[in-house]
Amino acid sequence: WYQRRVREAVVSTQSTGSSGINAEYGGIVIFSVNKARLVLGCMLQMSTLASAQLHRKKHSSLNQNVINQDESDDEPLLDDDVDSMSESISTFGRTTMFFNQRQQLRTALKNFFMNPFEKYTSRGRVPWKLIFHVLKLISLTVLLLLFGQDKFQLRTVLNAYKDNLGSLLVKDYTVYDSTDALGNAIHRHYEIADATSYSLVNYFNLTDSAVGIFGLNVDKENKTVLPVLCITSFQVAEVDVSQWKFDFDEVSTTECSAVDCSNTDSLECREKVFNILPDSYDGFIRLNITFEIRTVFLSVKAIPKCVQLYADYTLRNMVMSGSIVSEFTLNYDEVKCNTTSNYKPKDSLIALRETLGQVCIDASAIILCLVTAFLVIKRIRTTFKLYMQTRNFYSFHYNRRLTWTEATAFLNGWDFFSIFADVLTLLGVFYKVLLDTGADKHLDITAVIIGSAVAINWILGLRFLSFDKGYYILVLTISVAMPNILRLLLCISAIYMGYVFCGWVVFGPYVHKFCSISQTTDTLFALINGDEILDTFMQVDSSNKLLFAFSKVYFYSFIMLFIYVVLSVMISLIGDAMIVAQSAVQTGIGHWLIGADVFPELSLGWKQEDGAGEDGEVPQTSNQKLNNSAKRL
Repeated sequence: WYQRRVREAVVSTQSTGSSGINAEYGGIVIFSVNKARLVLGCMLQMSTLASAQLHRKKHSSLNQNVINQDESDDEPLLDDDVDSMSESISTFGRTTMFFNQRQQLRTALKNFFMNPFEKYTSRGRVPWKLIFHVLKLISLTVLLLLFGQDKFQLRTVLNAYKDNLGSLLVKDYTVYDSTDALGNAIHRHYEIADATSYSLVNYFNLTDSAVGIFGLNVDKENKTVLPVLCITSFQVAEVDVSQWKFDFDEVSTTECSAVDCSNTDSLECREKVFNILPDSYDGFIRLNITFEIRTVFLSVKAIPKCVQLYADYTLRNMVMSGSIVSEFTLNYDEVKCNTTSNYKPKDSLIALRETLGQVCIDASAIILCLVTAFLVIKRIRTTFKLYMQTRNFYSFHYNRRLTWTEATAFLNGWDFFSIFADVLTLLGVFYKVLLDTGADKHLDITAVIIGSAVAINWILGLRFLSFDKGYYILVLTISVAMPNILRLLLCISAIYMGYVFCGWVVFGPYVHKFCSISQTTDTLFALINGDEILDTFMQVDSSNKLLFAFSKVYFYSFIMLFIYVVLSVMISLIGDAMIVAQSAVQTGIGHWLIGADVFPELSLGWKQEDGAGEDGEVPQTSNQKLNNSAKRL
């Protein structure tokens, strides 16, 4: 039936003399309009007769012989003619399918590699990610400023309370250098007893003697909580220096006891302390006293807070040398106030910021992070679908896999970086809410998380600035230079660590800047930047001739190698990357395509599109001009 109907269409067209149009692909003659629907239906049905191997033939062999139009109307079609016609029609279907898929894939790639400004100009698509990112930046910056203001205020108050209580509870307390390892050292037995009894007596007199608002902590029965004195020493430590004998066990024990010096003078308190202190100090490690103090933070710039202070006074036997150094630390817990007064802040904005303002800012930051994370995940899903479409297209039509460069062209590090920033932001806001509600007091951890999240979100703003050529050159320079810089850093890290270990073992016992590996690393990094070079030279003891001579070789070689050589090489790498970035911006390609040949099949005959002129040039529309970078694919 199909043979007869196709034959009728051919003979009818020849008898009527209708003008035919030769198709470009497959060699099939499309006849008059009244027969076109029938012929196309025949083609669709007979295209299923093609074998699977016809899909692997080169497209250069697509042109087939035209159906013999000189045969008579009554002559039946031969089997060879039917096979030839079936193969031609099947080839036409496959060719049409190939070019349709190729055009669809090319359009999808063009849309994928557009930036938000090009999408808005060409298709009117609103850049939602850019809008929400700007809103998130504003919200997070305001949240950071308010949190930083509260942290600075709290830290300032705590430092003031620490210096105040240190002066009241610690004997010979130094305000500006309270943790100096040698400045506050004591060396005699009775000095330990004097320092301990001084702290205990002044603690019980704190309410009467101190100018600040302090009170002793009480338990549920309204009794004063006594300070706890703990002594840590080695379990066995007996030394006979005259006979060079010792009995030592490195296991340490801690014994604690509460001391009440509330109604006693300094002498009586000193006797109580002597009864607690050990008879022998051979195994003495440290002595610690914990004081619990109540206070209220009064401020005209914030709502007053009720705070429980924990003051720790420690006498530590430094490296078991007999030099007892003092340390004083202060921690706090915020508690709920039981006030019954009608307190109202003078400034209504303060109350608004403390209540509704903080809640709105925290909620807006959480919502915006969730929205931006959703948009980024949606983009990643779309990218994966396009990648699978491209991979299947190349596997089916070209029988090859995508190269590494072609596959990584779909990866966008900004998207994964953005998700990481959103997760970090949500974690920081969660910790901040716990801190505001008093459920958590890790102020420094919260500050680190929030600060890192805001910094990363501001860095992500480079993604949108990079859509402008002027800013994109700077971003592209870093992207191009980074692999070579990382290789250079990997090479010089071996040399740098060699200098670190050598400097620590040689100068560590004599120069304070090399006393530890961490300190040595910081000192050498400062030398690379030209900081404290002369001061480091002068700290080396000139009386030790060998050490002094070695220091000259060590410092001179390090400075010449890292300042004159390494920094110069790094600057040259960045300069070369700038030249490559400028060339890439002028040609309109991305940094992942520099020096690479990707999607060569899609770039073949790009200009031979519909609407091409006789010379093969395509008149560029405004949309095509915006898609120059994608067209080069």
